Amino acid sequence: MTNINPIKFGVSSNQYFKNEEKEDLTKTSENAKKAPAEAKKSIDSKEVLGFMAAQNTDIVPAKTTKTVDVSKYVNEEQTQRIKDFMAAFEADFNQASEIAMNEFPDLSQEAAGNIALAYINASYS
Repeated sequence: MTNINPIKFGVSSNQYFKNEEKEDLTKTSENAKKAPAEAKKSIDSKEVLGFMAAQNTDIVPAKTTKTVDVSKYVNEEQTQRIKDFMAAFEADFNQASEIAMNEFPDLSQEAAGNIALAYINASYS
């Protein structure tokens, strides 16, 4: 299917939008004449930063006191399997982070943890 060229049929944008463009130009020129008459107020940066800081005071932290009763969702066998898996994961993580710390003595604890997680992700996937 080919594109339809409206110029072949005598249709052009000037026929339909010519008057609207003139009206828009006169409106913008009138607005431009009014704008310089208004005096611009200088705003202190400390006021702006104070306003922005005050906007963040309304944030309420999420409640962390909620607990989930696992027994409603998981039976005893599944609970034990999850505990065993998490114990194995923690042991692998601690071992991998110790190896990274021994290999690179200047490595931070956080970086060693990241290396351990990368190793565990690679070995479990």
